[in-house]
Amino acid sequence: MKILLTGDSIIARHEGLEEPRLNFELKKRLPNLEINNTAVSGINSGAFFARLSELVLTQPQCDNLVILLGTNDLATHKQVPLRQFKKNMELISSAVICEYWPEHVILISPPAVDENKQHVRNNDLVKKYSRAIQEVANEYKFHYLDLCQAMLEKGDLTELCHGLKNDGLHFGEKGYELMADLLGQELQKIE
Repeated sequence: MKILLTGDSIIARHEGLEEPRLNFELKKRLPNLEINNTAVSGINSGAFFARLSELVLTQPQCDNLVILLGTNDLATHKQVPLRQFKKNMELISSAVICEYWPEHVILISPPAVDENKQHVRNNDLVKKYSRAIQEVANEYKFHYLDLCQAMLEKGDLTELCHGLKNDGLHFGEKGYELMADLLGQELQKIE
């Protein structure tokens, strides 16, 4: 199976490895998986839409497309209003269905954050932006993976959100293991 992973730093970060940490964790779970990762740290939904051709539409066709956006849109120091964020996600979705059947697209919510360390994001905001993503996924009949809720249910956000940056957002091994478990299960449902 070939997948295209794209979105923001949560998908892009290497966390000390030679490849994105999510790529590494997914390949441990699904050894035959081929991954093209075009994620860009710091990108928001508007900038992603502006670069959609480069990041998705002109990339070699894959079996499945996975997108995680919203992490930067909801940050209070550079916040994209929720209504505009949802419009951006709808524009992105309407464009990607030209290349990918809806049942082969997975939208992932932004992650939960450790609010003791993260001062420009909080879990109430993450939940609001996650709901907008879920509504778009439902509207376009995409798969939806609620990473935020899974992290909250797992508990111990201090450990899950602890990565090299240790900023309460960019997670390390434990967070990526959880994310890869969830995404691996979702990809196997599509196969």
